[in-house]
Amino acid sequence: MDRADVRFEFDGVNPDGGATWTTWQENLVDFLPRLFGHVRDHGPSPGHQPLKREFTPPPAGTTPTPFVTEDGFVTFETTTDFADAQHVTVWANVAPGGSWLRLPLTRDGDRWRATVGPLKPWFYYYRLIVDRVAVKDTSNPTKVTTEPMWSTFFIPGPGARLLSDVPAGRGGKVESMTYPSTVAGQDRTALVWTPPGYDPNRTQPYPVLYLQHGGGQNYTDWVEMGRAKQILDNQFLDGDLTPMVVVMGNGNSSNFNRELRENIVPTARDRFNISSDPSQQALAGLSMGGGQAFGVLRAYPGEFAYVAAFSAGFGSGTGVDVAAINNGTKMLRLYVGDQTDFVYPSFMASLTTLDNLGIRYEFDGVTPGPHGWDVWQKNLIDLAPRLFKR
Repeated sequence: MDRADVRFEFDGVNPDGGATWTTWQENLVDFLPRLFGHVRDHGPSPGHQPLKREFTPPPAGTTPTPFVTEDGFVTFETTTDFADAQHVTVWANVAPGGSWLRLPLTRDGDRWRATVGPLKPWFYYYRLIVDRVAVKDTSNPTKVTTEPMWSTFFIPGPGARLLSDVPAGRGGKVESMTYPSTVAGQDRTALVWTPPGYDPNRTQPYPVLYLQHGGGQNYTDWVEMGRAKQILDNQFLDGDLTPMVVVMGNGNSSNFNRELRENIVPTARDRFNISSDPSQQALAGLSMGGGQAFGVLRAYPGEFAYVAAFSAGFGSGTGVDVAAINNGTKMLRLYVGDQTDFVYPSFMASLTTLDNLGIRYEFDGVTPGPHGWDVWQKNLIDLAPRLFKR
């Protein structure tokens, strides 16, 4: 329009909007008062940003995918394997709050591509949907063990600093720990983070956090999807974290209480210099793992002085030793996503149950976002610095 000398007004780029009714309603709200009268302000709406320059994605087939610009524009592109496909989309957590959104790709020669943005600095994950079939983006080398079709990418920036890698050699270590499972009848694996400078011979054993995954996941997810190593590394280097060991075990068990107490915990104590003092032990988990943390709290109150649940409900109030929980728990801290988190109703009902029982707890308030990693990463960021400081 500039080149054609067409006069127009531009409302600017809405950094929080997309092709949704929320955006179009806001557009109509701005547009209607401008009709048939004198308008003083011809600039962008409040919060909208100027378009700095024309955006031109790189030529097809010339870059890795996704291609991320410095200002957060992301171009997805398929290989030539889908030249005969009829419909290709990217399904990604790029909507506000980390909700999933389907982005239609358009054919570009023998490839399919689309550009979206600018996205805020954060950690994103996606899959291709080719003619209604989920497909891994083979051009992206990242992997998610429990979700083979997923790929990930990271947009750096101040808002995502705690999710970024620390300089080489300055972070903690993540190593595998094999333990015999008397419940599963086979050896299983956990991942264990030890802080920078970890001393296996330190006189005072380290506090320990047992951090559990959710349903359909396993011990790899907190590292591959939750960015637990990056979060813990950054918080430790910031001086916010009590030096601790974090054990991420396999919670897929028919009897998690036994799996934790008889298998994961004893092996971790044999392998690492960690405390068996309840005041130096924490247990937390997301979704299914949060329910497991509640289950241990109910069955063995006081065994873990710090307990946290992300997006999980407490359950009924029957058979609960309220005094033992209150006396043995230094901190019970709870987290949940917003109304797009499907456990939100049961979680809120749990708060009423806890109130009626008289169990002391802390509620972090609603974390904007769905039942997903964007919420749980923020929950770990909030929780970890609070442990072992009371």
